Amino acid sequence: MTRLALVAACVLAWPLVAQERTPLINSVDVTVPVAPVAVRIAGRSVVAYELHVTNFQAVSVALSRVQVLPATGTGVIADYAGGELSQRIGRPGLTRPYDAAEVIAAGLRAVVYLWIELPDGAPPAELLHRIELEVRRPSGAVRSIVTGAAATVATASPVVLDPPLRGGPWAAIYDPLLMGGHRTAIYTLDGRARIPSRFAIDWIRLPAEGAAAAAGDPHPADWNGYGEEVLAVADATVARAMDDIAENPGPPVATAAAMPPEVASGNYVALDLGGGRFAFYEHLRRGTVVVKTGDRVKRGQVIARLGNSGSSSIGPHLHFHVADANLTLGAEGLPFVFREFDLLGAFASIDAVRAGAWRRVPQAERRAFEHPAANVVVRFR
Repeated sequence: MTRLALVAACVLAWPLVAQERTPLINSVDVTVPVAPVAVRIAGRSVVAYELHVTNFQAVSVALSRVQVLPATGTGVIADYAGGELSQRIGRPGLTRPYDAAEVIAAGLRAVVYLWIELPDGAPPAELLHRIELEVRRPSGAVRSIVTGAAATVATASPVVLDPPLRGGPWAAIYDPLLMGGHRTAIYTLDGRARIPSRFAIDWIRLPAEGAAAAAGDPHPADWNGYGEEVLAVADATVARAMDDIAENPGPPVATAAAMPPEVASGNYVALDLGGGRFAFYEHLRRGTVVVKTGDRVKRGQVIARLGNSGSSSIGPHLHFHVADANLTLGAEGLPFVFREFDLLGAFASIDAVRAGAWRRVPQAERRAFEHPAANVVVRFR
């Protein structure tokens, strides 16, 4: 037997050594496309951002738990499971209501909308995410845990603004968890998905009894501050002024679905605040915009009047938000705070606004350098 044959025979005769391989579970892609931002609300720091979870597999996955962790150190910043998780999950492109928001079918994506109220102090410099899920293979479900999607919290402070309206009482209408609302409305223009109204507020003037206008009220002049003066929130340059959309003629109606996106804002003014920040005033009354593109304005200056133009499904109101570009929909929404306002009370929810059942505080509370909390009632100084 040749030496080569002898070596081969010995190798074949030698017992195979058992080796253990770590099982690999194909699961989901998790990203944070826009840096988390913090803003002061009701005396606490709130961190807002979106977690995108994409399923590139040919089988479904089901999310069961999402935790937000500090990238360094210990502890859990936020922990969502069950209904607490489901109400924070949006499904872009799918018709609401979803059968099961936490189940991501093959090739689809879910967006977890995070609005985290911290108990005290500033947020960590960097956040990490731990996601528990189930991969639903034909051979049976497999549990998996994905940890990653590190995200650095933006360090820029929110812009400080003066009031956009006078006096009050004004209801600050928004809901950070309302699917299809300001906070969760994604627009994809120029090849990029954005949330322009991430921190938007709809302002409605309340009458003495505290109720918003009834849906059947045929008199626009009686609705929610219609015709009130709208004010510049800062010394700024008018980046855009549009006054070409007729007022909606009747009571509040759901117009958003049938209205082209380029006219949904109605008549509007955008102010260049400097530093890549733009303030948007939307649904203004036609014929009342008294500034034009390129004008310089001073804080407190009248620029238009509150109206009912464009996609104004709740009737007359002032939609106000700040974003990072001079585009109504092609920009990312940024946080902002008001120099001061008086807190008068709050509605329990957006649905309660129509009924006018808001809880009043015993005495007006002065708030400074804060973003109004959801559905509070304020008076501007």
